[in-house]
Amino acid sequence: MATKPQIAIIGAGLAGLTLAQRLAPVADLDIFEKSQGLGGRMSTRRATDHQFDHGAQYFTVQTASFSRFLAPFIASGQVAQWQPRIVALRDGKQSPVVWNAPRYVAVPGMTALCKAMSTGLDVHRGQRVAGLRRMAENWTVMLEDGTEKPGYDWVLSTAPAEQSALLLEDLADWTTIRMQGCYSLMLGFETDVGLPFDAAVVQNSPLAWIANNRSKPGREAKPSIMCQSDNAWAEDWMEADQSEVRQKLCDAFAELTRVDPGEASYVGLHRWRFAKVRSPATEPFLFDPVTCVGAAGDWCGQGRVETAFSSAEALAEVVLQAINRRAA
Repeated sequence: MATKPQIAIIGAGLAGLTLAQRLAPVADLDIFEKSQGLGGRMSTRRATDHQFDHGAQYFTVQTASFSRFLAPFIASGQVAQWQPRIVALRDGKQSPVVWNAPRYVAVPGMTALCKAMSTGLDVHRGQRVAGLRRMAENWTVMLEDGTEKPGYDWVLSTAPAEQSALLLEDLADWTTIRMQGCYSLMLGFETDVGLPFDAAVVQNSPLAWIANNRSKPGREAKPSIMCQSDNAWAEDWMEADQSEVRQKLCDAFAELTRVDPGEASYVGLHRWRFAKVRSPATEPFLFDPVTCVGAAGDWCGQGRVETAFSSAEALAEVVLQAINRRAA
């Protein structure tokens, strides 16, 4: 009996886990995730009695494939529609916003979807891939702690484009793909601060988004306000002193809401170096059947959660075809 191909997948966000689910029936997989948690930017931070979706805030559904994928999670209550009171804030003025399509969140936190997807998969958490080495017809995965994992027939990366480029520099012209950073400011209060909205799209400010995290389905923590910075502003402040960044964003929040962040019992800041796709890849995935490497992610399109799924699904299909041809 022929042995199954050995595949290394880099990243345990939605793209990486989509790849793993599709390839698991025909291959032996190792998934390497640099963080201790799952989900990539579909992240949830819990701090004392507060909870923040400090990465992706929600996702939409535009394709039949993603709709079919989500259907069992919606049926089980692990994914639910979010219907916030949403407004636009600009220069002290507030105006209503109408969403023209449903927005969904994972329950009880954005991480929950990827946690459910990881069941039965071999995910190595807290293991950052530092490099790859080609030996004969196999790949060796070199981890940051010095450990080497040899014997992989395929290596598939779902890390952000800039990080995938460091590992797979010959796979594409990475110079055309660019992502922007973002800061997430998390404010936890002991009592409700009385915001007149559940979510706000902000213009002409260091902040671009404010949300009452507790307005999302299944969130039962103490009042938790999630703020995200404007991407262009974040780029200018990416290497600045983080305490100064936090203060600037707190000041912007106070100006917009008239709520004093100094009253928060928890204040957290997270720096996302790769948060928004500024210039995407020209293809829905990257793939080299000769060297047996590939890459996928939301940077292969519009940067939405669904893009990560669609990119990984498309890459999985061509890898399955290649595996089947070799087995024939």
